[in-house]
Amino acid sequence: MTATQSLLDSIAYVAWHAQVLRTEEPGRVVVGQPDRPDLHNYFGTTHAGAIYTLAETAAGVAADGIARPLDGFILLGAAEVRYTRRAEGALEAEAQLDTATDRAALERAFAADGRASLAVAVTIRDPGGATVFDGIFHYAMRRRSR
Repeated sequence: MTATQSLLDSIAYVAWHAQVLRTEEPGRVVVGQPDRPDLHNYFGTTHAGAIYTLAETAAGVAADGIARPLDGFILLGAAEVRYTRRAEGALEAEAQLDTATDRAALERAFAADGRASLAVAVTIRDPGGATVFDGIFHYAMRRRSR
């Protein structure tokens, strides 16, 4: 088990969803979430809240992967989300640093000021590979003081 998976498992709300870190690379992660009846809505598909939780978890792990090596932490400031179709089955979220981000400039700004902003794009797919959710999560990155 990775340190990141251990961290996710230590957060009660995330652990309740049984999310599993499948891939962790600099600026990119993949997180899976099982299909369970207690994550469904009244219609029998995955509840929008469970979908959002998966997306935010994946985005947060990706953003933290940028901040942590710089001795920083992240704060979610905003999210733009779009549910594109009903979600059924186990879901997989892929999150990556927004392609418009100049990572070198972000790191320079953070080194100089102890603060920066970054965006993480997230796509969630169902077992057939169909996209059920797209989003952009905007984070403030700050230097750790302790």
